[in-house]
Amino acid sequence: MNVCGLDVGTSGVKAVVFDEKGAGIANAYRAYETQIDPDGKRGLDARRLWEKTKEALACVCAQTNGDIAAIAVASFGEAFVLLDEHDGVLHDIMIYTDRRGEKEFLREAEKTSQEEVACVCGLPFSPTYSVSKLLYLKECRPKLYNRAKKVLFIEDYVGYLLSGERAVDYSVASRSMLLDAKNCCWSSIMMNQFGIEKALFSQTVAAGTVIGTIKKEIAQELGASASMKIVAGIHDQPASAIGAGLREGSVACSMGTSECMTPVFSGMFPVKVTARQGLCSEPVWEKEKYCTLAYNPSSGLLIEWFFKTFAAAETQQHGAPYALFEEHFPPQPTKIMIQPYLAGSGTPYLDYLARLGIAGIGLETTRFDLYRAMLEGLALDQCLNLETITRQGVAAQSLMCVGGGSRSRPWLQVKADVMQIPVSTLDCGEAGALGCAALCAVATGVYASVEEAAQNMSRVKEVLEPNKGNREFYREKFEQYRLLHTHLREESEYACR
Repeated sequence: MNVCGLDVGTSGVKAVVFDEKGAGIANAYRAYETQIDPDGKRGLDARRLWEKTKEALACVCAQTNGDIAAIAVASFGEAFVLLDEHDGVLHDIMIYTDRRGEKEFLREAEKTSQEEVACVCGLPFSPTYSVSKLLYLKECRPKLYNRAKKVLFIEDYVGYLLSGERAVDYSVASRSMLLDAKNCCWSSIMMNQFGIEKALFSQTVAAGTVIGTIKKEIAQELGASASMKIVAGIHDQPASAIGAGLREGSVACSMGTSECMTPVFSGMFPVKVTARQGLCSEPVWEKEKYCTLAYNPSSGLLIEWFFKTFAAAETQQHGAPYALFEEHFPPQPTKIMIQPYLAGSGTPYLDYLARLGIAGIGLETTRFDLYRAMLEGLALDQCLNLETITRQGVAAQSLMCVGGGSRSRPWLQVKADVMQIPVSTLDCGEAGALGCAALCAVATGVYASVEEAAQNMSRVKEVLEPNKGNREFYREKFEQYRLLHTHLREESEYACR
Protein backbone atom coordinates (compact mmCIF):
# COMPACT_ATOMS: atom_id res chain seq x y z
CA MET A 1 0.00 0.00 0.00
CA ASN A 2 1.25 3.48 -0.90
CA VAL A 3 0.70 6.66 1.10
CA CYS A 4 1.62 10.28 0.37
CA GLY A 5 3.17 12.97 2.53
CA LEU A 6 2.60 16.51 1.27
CA ASP A 7 5.05 19.09 2.69
CA VAL A 8 3.75 22.61 2.07
CA GLY A 9 6.40 25.26 2.78
CA THR A 10 6.83 28.98 2.32
CA SER A 11 8.71 28.62 -0.98
CA GLY A 12 7.28 25.45 -2.49
CA VAL A 13 5.33 22.22 -2.07
CA LYS A 14 6.74 18.70 -2.14
CA ALA A 15 4.72 15.51 -2.60
CA VAL A 16 6.44 12.22 -1.74
CA VAL A 17 4.87 8.76 -2.00
CA PHE A 18 6.11 5.95 0.26
CA ASP A 19 5.22 2.32 0.69
CA GLU A 20 4.21 1.03 4.13
CA LYS A 21 7.86 0.26 4.98
CA GLY A 22 8.95 3.85 4.31
CA ALA A 23 10.63 3.30 0.94
CA GLY A 24 10.27 6.21 -1.46
CA ILE A 25 8.15 5.45 -4.54
CA ALA A 26 7.58 8.81 -6.23
CA ASN A 27 8.15 12.50 -5.63
CA ALA A 28 7.48 15.90 -7.13
CA TYR A 29 8.25 19.51 -6.21
CA ARG A 30 6.70 22.77 -7.33
CA ALA A 31 7.99 26.20 -6.33
CA TYR A 32 6.14 29.46 -5.71
CA GLU A 33 7.30 32.89 -4.62
CA THR A 34 6.96 34.74 -1.34
CA GLN A 35 6.14 38.39 -1.95
CA ILE A 36 8.30 40.62 0.28
CA ASP A 37 7.75 44.37 0.58
CA PRO A 38 10.18 46.83 2.21
CA ASP A 39 7.56 47.71 4.83
CA GLY A 40 7.60 44.19 6.26
CA LYS A 41 4.73 42.57 4.33
CA ARG A 42 5.48 38.94 3.55
CA GLY A 43 2.83 36.93 1.77
CA LEU A 44 1.88 34.08 -0.51
CA ASP A 45 -0.84 33.85 -3.13
CA ALA A 46 -3.23 31.20 -1.74
CA ARG A 47 -4.63 30.38 -5.19
CA ARG A 48 -1.14 29.82 -6.62
CA LEU A 49 -0.23 27.65 -3.64
CA TRP A 50 -3.26 25.47 -4.37
CA GLU A 51 -2.51 25.23 -8.08
CA LYS A 52 1.10 24.23 -7.42
CA THR A 53 -0.07 21.69 -4.84
CA LYS A 54 -2.35 20.12 -7.44
CA GLU A 55 0.50 20.03 -9.96
CA ALA A 56 2.76 18.20 -7.50
CA LEU A 57 -0.01 15.73 -6.62
CA ALA A 58 -0.89 15.11 -10.26
CA CYS A 59 2.77 14.36 -10.94
CA VAL A 60 3.07 11.68 -8.21
CA CYS A 61 -0.32 10.23 -9.20
CA ALA A 62 1.01 9.83 -12.73
CA GLN A 63 4.18 8.15 -11.41
CA THR A 64 2.13 5.66 -9.35
CA ASN A 65 -0.86 5.21 -11.68
CA GLY A 66 -3.01 6.74 -8.94
CA ASP A 67 -2.13 3.98 -6.47
CA ILE A 68 -2.14 6.14 -3.33
CA ALA A 69 -4.38 5.08 -0.44
CA ALA A 70 -4.12 8.21 1.71
CA ILE A 71 -2.52 11.63 1.93
CA ALA A 72 -1.66 13.99 4.82
CA VAL A 73 -0.26 17.54 4.86
CA ALA A 74 2.64 18.97 6.82
CA SER A 75 2.61 22.77 6.78
CA PHE A 76 4.29 25.79 8.26
CA GLY A 77 2.44 27.29 11.20
CA GLU A 78 0.69 30.58 12.00
CA ALA A 79 -0.44 31.40 8.44
CA PHE A 80 -4.09 31.21 7.42
CA VAL A 81 -6.57 32.02 4.66
CA LEU A 82 -9.95 33.74 5.02
CA LEU A 83 -12.67 32.42 2.72
CA ASP A 84 -16.01 34.07 1.94
CA GLU A 85 -19.40 32.36 1.70
CA HIS A 86 -18.56 31.07 -1.78
CA ASP A 87 -15.12 29.82 -0.66
CA GLY A 88 -13.43 32.72 -2.42
CA VAL A 89 -10.01 33.73 -1.09
CA LEU A 90 -10.18 37.16 0.54
CA HIS A 91 -6.48 37.99 0.96
CA ASP A 92 -2.93 36.78 0.49
CA ILE A 93 -1.42 34.47 3.09
CA MET A 94 0.61 36.42 5.67
CA ILE A 95 3.53 34.29 6.86
CA TYR A 96 4.82 34.45 10.42
CA THR A 97 7.63 36.94 9.70
CA ASP A 98 5.09 39.48 8.37
CA ARG A 99 4.95 42.28 10.96
CA ARG A 100 1.37 43.32 10.30
CA GLY A 101 -0.69 42.97 13.44
CA GLU A 102 2.11 43.59 15.96
CA LYS A 103 0.70 46.83 17.37
CA GLU A 104 -2.88 45.52 17.35
CA PHE A 105 -1.75 42.41 19.23
CA LEU A 106 0.30 44.30 21.80
CA ARG A 107 -2.59 46.66 22.51
CA GLU A 108 -5.12 43.85 22.96
CA ALA A 109 -2.63 41.72 24.88
CA GLU A 110 -2.55 44.28 27.69
CA LYS A 111 -5.75 42.58 28.88
CA THR A 112 -3.90 39.33 29.54
CA SER A 113 -0.54 38.21 30.93
CA GLN A 114 2.37 36.20 29.63
CA GLU A 115 1.67 33.59 32.28
CA GLU A 116 -1.98 33.21 31.21
CA VAL A 117 -0.96 32.73 27.57
CA ALA A 118 1.62 30.13 28.61
CA CYS A 119 -0.86 28.35 30.89
CA VAL A 120 -3.78 28.22 28.42
CA CYS A 121 -2.03 28.04 25.04
CA GLY A 122 1.34 26.54 25.97
CA LEU A 123 3.02 29.39 24.06
CA PRO A 124 5.44 32.21 24.83
CA PHE A 125 4.06 35.74 24.52
CA SER A 126 4.73 36.85 20.93
CA PRO A 127 3.02 38.72 18.06
CA THR A 128 4.15 36.09 15.53
CA TYR A 129 1.08 33.88 16.02
CA SER A 130 -2.08 33.91 13.89
CA VAL A 131 -4.10 35.99 16.31
CA SER A 132 -2.06 39.12 15.55
CA LYS A 133 -2.80 38.88 11.81
CA LEU A 134 -6.48 38.26 12.54
CA LEU A 135 -6.56 41.40 14.69
CA TYR A 136 -4.88 43.34 11.88
CA LEU A 137 -7.51 42.27 9.35
CA LYS A 138 -10.34 42.88 11.80
CA GLU A 139 -9.19 46.42 12.65
CA CYS A 140 -7.51 47.59 9.43
CA ARG A 141 -9.55 45.67 6.82
CA PRO A 142 -12.98 45.43 8.53
CA LYS A 143 -15.02 45.07 5.34
CA LEU A 144 -12.86 42.17 4.21
CA TYR A 145 -12.86 40.56 7.67
CA ASN A 146 -16.64 40.80 7.99
CA ARG A 147 -17.06 38.88 4.72
CA ALA A 148 -15.10 35.95 6.13
CA LYS A 149 -17.02 32.74 6.80
CA LYS A 150 -14.02 30.45 7.33
CA VAL A 151 -10.52 30.75 8.81
CA LEU A 152 -8.39 27.96 7.37
CA PHE A 153 -4.75 27.30 8.21
CA ILE A 154 -2.59 25.93 5.41
CA GLU A 155 -3.11 22.32 6.50
CA ASP A 156 -6.90 22.50 6.60
CA TYR A 157 -7.04 24.82 3.56
CA VAL A 158 -5.44 22.11 1.41
CA GLY A 159 -7.42 19.37 3.17
CA TYR A 160 -10.70 21.24 2.64
CA LEU A 161 -10.06 21.79 -1.06
CA LEU A 162 -9.18 18.11 -1.47
CA SER A 163 -12.08 16.64 0.54
CA GLY A 164 -14.70 19.31 1.21
CA GLU A 165 -14.35 18.54 4.95
CA ARG A 166 -12.99 20.96 7.54
CA ALA A 167 -10.60 19.75 10.24
CA VAL A 168 -7.29 21.00 11.63
CA ASP A 169 -4.90 19.05 13.82
CA TYR A 170 -3.98 20.16 17.34
CA SER A 171 -0.43 21.26 16.51
CA VAL A 172 -1.30 23.64 13.66
CA ALA A 173 -4.29 24.98 15.60
CA SER A 174 -2.03 25.72 18.56
CA ARG A 175 0.05 28.14 16.46
CA SER A 176 -2.91 30.53 16.47
CA MET A 177 -2.65 31.38 20.21
CA LEU A 178 -6.36 30.54 20.39
CA LEU A 179 -6.19 26.85 21.33
CA ASP A 180 -6.53 25.37 24.80
CA ALA A 181 -3.36 23.27 24.65
CA LYS A 182 -4.32 20.95 27.50
CA ASN A 183 -7.79 20.05 26.24
CA CYS A 184 -6.96 20.41 22.53
CA CYS A 185 -10.02 22.54 21.77
CA TRP A 186 -10.59 26.18 20.90
CA SER A 187 -10.20 28.37 23.98
CA SER A 188 -13.23 30.48 24.84
CA ILE A 189 -10.96 32.49 27.15
CA MET A 190 -8.60 33.51 24.35
CA MET A 191 -11.35 33.95 21.74
CA ASN A 192 -13.21 36.33 24.07
CA GLN A 193 -10.00 38.07 25.12
CA PHE A 194 -9.16 38.98 21.53
CA GLY A 195 -12.71 39.28 20.17
CA ILE A 196 -12.38 36.47 17.62
CA GLU A 197 -15.37 34.32 16.59
CA LYS A 198 -14.92 30.62 17.32
CA ALA A 199 -17.41 29.64 14.60
CA LEU A 200 -14.93 30.71 11.91
CA PHE A 201 -12.55 27.84 12.67
CA SER A 202 -12.46 24.16 11.67
CA GLN A 203 -12.97 21.41 14.22
CA THR A 204 -9.79 20.29 15.96
CA VAL A 205 -8.73 16.64 15.57
CA ALA A 206 -5.71 14.50 16.35
CA ALA A 207 -3.10 14.24 13.61
CA GLY A 208 -3.66 10.99 11.74
CA THR A 209 -7.47 11.23 11.86
CA VAL A 210 -9.25 10.41 8.59
CA ILE A 211 -11.21 13.57 7.77
CA GLY A 212 -12.75 12.49 4.47
CA THR A 213 -12.30 11.08 0.98
CA ILE A 214 -10.99 12.99 -2.01
CA LYS A 215 -13.69 14.85 -3.95
CA LYS A 216 -14.70 13.09 -7.17
CA GLU A 217 -13.86 16.03 -9.42
CA ILE A 218 -10.43 16.53 -7.77
CA ALA A 219 -9.64 12.81 -8.09
CA GLN A 220 -10.42 12.98 -11.81
CA GLU A 221 -8.35 16.13 -12.27
CA LEU A 222 -5.31 14.67 -10.46
CA GLY A 223 -5.60 11.12 -11.73
CA ALA A 224 -5.97 9.88 -8.15
CA SER A 225 -7.93 6.94 -6.82
CA ALA A 226 -11.53 7.90 -6.01
CA SER A 227 -11.11 6.15 -2.64
CA MET A 228 -8.03 8.08 -1.50
CA LYS A 229 -8.41 9.14 2.13
CA ILE A 230 -7.58 12.65 3.30
CA VAL A 231 -5.87 12.43 6.68
CA ALA A 232 -5.31 15.25 9.20
CA GLY A 233 -1.65 16.27 8.95
CA ILE A 234 0.56 18.15 11.37
CA HIS A 235 2.83 21.18 11.85
CA ASP A 236 6.06 20.81 9.86
CA GLN A 237 8.43 20.52 12.84
CA PRO A 238 6.66 17.63 14.61
CA ALA A 239 6.19 16.06 11.16
CA SER A 240 9.98 15.97 10.87
CA ALA A 241 10.20 14.54 14.39
CA ILE A 242 7.94 11.64 13.33
CA GLY A 243 9.96 11.18 10.15
CA ALA A 244 13.13 11.06 12.27
CA GLY A 245 11.81 7.92 13.95
CA LEU A 246 10.69 8.96 17.44
CA ARG A 247 13.42 6.76 18.91
CA GLU A 248 13.65 6.76 22.69
CA GLY A 249 16.12 9.37 23.94
CA SER A 250 16.64 10.82 20.45
CA VAL A 251 15.69 14.40 19.52
CA ALA A 252 14.93 15.50 15.96
CA CYS A 253 16.98 18.47 14.80
CA SER A 254 15.89 20.23 11.61
CA MET A 255 18.76 22.11 9.94
CA GLY A 256 17.40 24.49 7.34
CA THR A 257 17.20 28.28 7.07
CA SER A 258 16.55 28.08 10.80
CA GLU A 259 17.56 25.26 13.13
CA CYS A 260 15.00 23.63 15.41
CA MET A 261 15.24 20.79 17.91
CA THR A 262 11.83 19.15 18.39
CA PRO A 263 11.69 16.73 21.31
CA VAL A 264 8.40 14.93 22.01
CA PHE A 265 7.29 14.42 25.63
CA SER A 266 4.31 13.91 27.93
CA GLY A 267 2.72 16.73 29.94
CA MET A 268 3.09 20.48 29.41
CA PHE A 269 6.24 22.37 30.43
CA PRO A 270 5.95 24.57 33.56
CA VAL A 271 4.46 28.00 32.85
CA LYS A 272 7.67 29.81 33.81
CA VAL A 273 9.74 27.79 31.30
CA THR A 274 7.38 28.77 28.49
CA ALA A 275 6.87 32.39 29.56
CA ARG A 276 10.52 33.18 30.37
CA GLN A 277 12.52 30.92 28.04
CA GLY A 278 10.14 30.58 25.13
CA LEU A 279 9.87 26.80 25.03
CA CYS A 280 6.33 26.00 23.95
CA SER A 281 4.21 22.96 24.73
CA GLU A 282 2.66 22.21 21.35
CA PRO A 283 0.07 19.38 21.38
CA VAL A 284 0.67 16.73 18.77
CA TRP A 285 -1.14 13.48 17.85
CA GLU A 286 -2.82 12.68 21.15
CA LYS A 287 -3.84 14.57 24.27
CA GLU A 288 -1.09 15.03 26.87
CA LYS A 289 1.55 14.43 24.18
CA TYR A 290 3.54 17.55 23.26
CA CYS A 291 6.58 18.79 21.42
CA THR A 292 8.59 21.94 21.90
CA LEU A 293 10.48 24.06 19.37
CA ALA A 294 14.00 24.96 20.54
CA TYR A 295 15.32 27.07 17.72
CA ASN A 296 17.78 29.57 16.25
CA PRO A 297 16.17 31.49 13.35
CA SER A 298 19.57 32.39 11.82
CA SER A 299 21.19 28.97 11.36
CA GLY A 300 21.28 28.30 7.61
CA LEU A 301 20.81 32.02 7.05
CA LEU A 302 24.08 32.68 8.89
CA ILE A 303 25.98 30.20 6.72
CA GLU A 304 24.48 31.76 3.58
CA TRP A 305 25.56 35.22 4.80
CA PHE A 306 29.05 33.90 5.61
CA PHE A 307 29.56 32.51 2.11
CA LYS A 308 28.27 35.66 0.44
CA THR A 309 30.56 37.79 2.61
CA PHE A 310 33.76 35.71 2.85
CA ALA A 311 33.52 33.69 -0.37
CA ALA A 312 31.68 36.13 -2.61
CA ALA A 313 33.44 35.20 -5.87
CA GLU A 314 32.99 31.45 -5.39
CA THR A 315 29.36 31.86 -4.33
CA GLN A 316 28.56 34.06 -7.32
CA GLN A 317 30.15 31.62 -9.76
CA HIS A 318 29.08 28.25 -8.38
CA GLY A 319 26.69 28.77 -5.46
CA ALA A 320 27.42 28.05 -1.81
CA PRO A 321 31.01 26.62 -1.75
CA TYR A 322 30.49 23.89 0.85
CA ALA A 323 33.01 21.58 -0.86
CA LEU A 324 35.79 24.19 -0.72
CA PHE A 325 35.28 24.91 2.97
CA GLU A 326 34.93 21.24 3.88
CA GLU A 327 38.14 20.43 2.00
CA HIS A 328 40.00 23.06 4.05
CA PHE A 329 38.07 22.51 7.27
CA PRO A 330 40.36 23.06 10.30
CA PRO A 331 40.75 19.79 12.23
CA GLN A 332 41.07 21.42 15.65
CA PRO A 333 38.50 23.42 17.69
CA THR A 334 38.83 27.20 17.68
CA LYS A 335 38.86 29.75 20.51
CA ILE A 336 36.93 32.23 18.38
CA MET A 337 33.63 33.12 20.06
CA ILE A 338 30.58 33.62 17.84
CA GLN A 339 27.14 34.83 18.88
CA PRO A 340 25.22 33.37 15.89
CA TYR A 341 22.30 35.77 15.50
CA LEU A 342 21.63 37.87 12.41
CA ALA A 343 18.13 39.16 13.17
CA GLY A 344 17.35 38.31 16.77
CA SER A 345 17.75 35.15 18.79
CA GLY A 346 15.36 32.27 19.23
CA THR A 347 15.03 30.27 22.42
CA PRO A 348 15.99 30.57 25.21
CA TYR A 349 16.64 34.34 25.06
CA LEU A 350 13.89 35.48 22.65
CA ASP A 351 15.89 38.68 22.16
CA TYR A 352 14.78 40.26 18.89
CA LEU A 353 17.60 42.84 19.12
CA ALA A 354 20.42 40.28 19.41
CA ARG A 355 22.94 40.47 16.58
CA LEU A 356 26.02 38.65 15.31
CA GLY A 357 29.05 39.00 17.59
CA ILE A 358 32.60 37.82 16.89
CA ALA A 359 35.51 37.80 19.36
CA GLY A 360 38.99 36.30 19.23
CA ILE A 361 40.05 36.92 15.62
CA GLY A 362 43.76 37.59 15.03
CA LEU A 363 46.11 38.10 12.09
CA GLU A 364 46.51 34.35 11.86
CA THR A 365 42.76 33.73 11.46
CA THR A 366 41.69 32.42 8.07
CA ARG A 367 38.20 32.36 6.60
CA PHE A 368 38.25 28.60 7.11
CA ASP A 369 38.89 29.10 10.83
CA LEU A 370 36.02 31.54 10.94
CA TYR A 371 33.74 29.05 9.17
CA ARG A 372 34.46 26.40 11.78
CA ALA A 373 33.87 28.99 14.52
CA MET A 374 30.46 29.80 12.99
CA LEU A 375 29.46 26.14 13.17
CA GLU A 376 30.74 25.95 16.74
CA GLY A 377 28.71 29.03 17.68
CA LEU A 378 25.53 27.49 16.25
CA ALA A 379 26.16 24.26 18.17
CA LEU A 380 26.94 26.09 21.42
CA ASP A 381 23.71 28.05 21.05
CA GLN A 382 21.71 24.84 20.81
CA CYS A 383 23.56 23.55 23.89
CA LEU A 384 21.68 26.23 25.83
CA ASN A 385 18.39 24.79 24.59
CA LEU A 386 19.47 21.20 25.19
CA GLU A 387 20.33 22.08 28.79
CA THR A 388 16.93 23.72 29.36
CA ILE A 389 15.06 20.79 27.79
CA THR A 390 16.84 18.12 29.83
CA ARG A 391 16.15 20.06 33.04
CA GLN A 392 12.46 19.42 32.34
CA GLY A 393 13.05 15.69 32.33
CA VAL A 394 13.11 15.28 28.55
CA ALA A 395 15.50 12.53 27.45
CA ALA A 396 18.04 13.82 24.92
CA GLN A 397 20.88 11.33 24.57
CA SER A 398 21.28 11.77 20.80
CA LEU A 399 20.27 13.96 17.85
CA MET A 400 18.65 12.84 14.60
CA CYS A 401 19.46 15.58 12.07
CA VAL A 402 17.35 16.31 8.99
CA GLY A 403 17.20 19.11 6.43
CA GLY A 404 19.79 20.68 4.13
CA GLY A 405 22.39 21.31 6.84
CA SER A 406 22.47 17.60 7.70
CA ARG A 407 24.30 16.96 4.42
CA SER A 408 27.41 18.68 5.84
CA ARG A 409 29.50 16.06 7.64
CA PRO A 410 31.87 18.59 9.28
CA TRP A 411 28.88 20.51 10.66
CA LEU A 412 27.42 17.31 12.11
CA GLN A 413 30.76 16.32 13.66
CA VAL A 414 31.13 19.75 15.26
CA LYS A 415 27.61 19.38 16.65
CA ALA A 416 28.47 15.95 18.09
CA ASP A 417 31.73 17.21 19.60
CA VAL A 418 30.24 20.37 21.12
CA MET A 419 27.17 18.63 22.56
CA GLN A 420 29.06 15.39 23.31
CA ILE A 421 26.21 13.20 22.09
CA PRO A 422 25.88 10.99 18.98
CA VAL A 423 24.46 12.68 15.88
CA SER A 424 22.67 10.62 13.21
CA THR A 425 21.26 11.15 9.74
CA LEU A 426 18.41 9.45 7.86
CA ASP A 427 18.18 7.38 4.70
CA CYS A 428 15.20 9.50 3.68
CA GLY A 429 15.94 13.12 2.81
CA GLU A 430 12.31 14.22 3.29
CA ALA A 431 11.57 13.74 6.99
CA GLY A 432 8.48 15.98 7.02
CA ALA A 433 6.83 14.11 4.15
CA LEU A 434 7.80 10.78 5.73
CA GLY A 435 6.21 11.89 9.00
CA CYS A 436 2.94 12.58 7.20
CA ALA A 437 3.17 9.22 5.42
CA ALA A 438 3.52 7.58 8.85
CA LEU A 439 0.30 9.32 9.95
CA CYS A 440 -1.42 7.92 6.86
CA ALA A 441 -0.13 4.43 7.65
CA VAL A 442 -1.71 4.67 11.11
CA ALA A 443 -4.96 6.08 9.70
CA THR A 444 -5.27 3.18 7.26
CA GLY A 445 -4.57 0.54 9.90
CA VAL A 446 -1.08 -0.56 8.86
CA TYR A 447 0.32 0.42 12.25
CA ALA A 448 -1.35 0.73 15.65
CA SER A 449 0.35 3.97 16.74
CA VAL A 450 2.34 6.92 15.43
CA GLU A 451 5.37 5.69 17.37
CA GLU A 452 5.16 2.23 15.78
CA ALA A 453 4.80 3.70 12.30
CA ALA A 454 7.71 6.10 12.80
CA GLN A 455 10.06 3.42 14.09
CA ASN A 456 9.20 1.03 11.24
CA MET A 457 9.25 3.54 8.38
CA SER A 458 12.31 5.63 9.36
CA ARG A 459 15.84 4.26 8.91
CA VAL A 460 19.18 5.58 10.18
CA LYS A 461 21.84 6.21 7.54
CA GLU A 462 24.90 7.14 9.61
CA VAL A 463 25.85 7.80 13.24
CA LEU A 464 28.66 10.23 14.12
CA GLU A 465 30.08 9.71 17.60
CA PRO A 466 31.50 12.64 19.59
CA ASN A 467 35.27 13.03 19.82
CA LYS A 468 35.94 12.51 23.51
CA GLY A 469 39.25 14.34 23.15
CA ASN A 470 37.33 17.59 22.57
CA ARG A 471 35.03 17.19 25.58
CA GLU A 472 36.95 19.35 28.03
CA PHE A 473 37.74 22.05 25.45
CA TYR A 474 34.09 22.51 24.50
CA ARG A 475 32.90 22.26 28.12
CA GLU A 476 35.12 25.27 28.92
CA LYS A 477 34.08 27.10 25.75
CA PHE A 478 30.40 26.56 26.58
CA GLU A 479 30.88 28.15 29.99
CA GLN A 480 32.34 31.21 28.23
CA TYR A 481 29.51 31.16 25.67
CA ARG A 482 26.94 31.44 28.45
CA LEU A 483 28.29 34.93 29.23
CA LEU A 484 28.41 36.16 25.64
CA HIS A 485 24.80 37.29 25.23
CA THR A 486 24.93 39.39 28.41
CA HIS A 487 28.24 40.97 27.37
CA LEU A 488 26.94 41.86 23.89
CA ARG A 489 23.42 42.98 24.81
CA GLU A 490 24.16 46.71 24.99
CA GLU A 491 26.14 46.62 21.74
CA SER A 492 23.31 44.79 19.97
CA GLU A 493 20.75 47.29 21.25
CA TYR A 494 22.96 50.16 20.09
CA ALA A 495 23.27 48.62 16.62
CA CYS A 496 19.49 48.37 16.31
CA ARG A 497 18.69 51.96 17.25
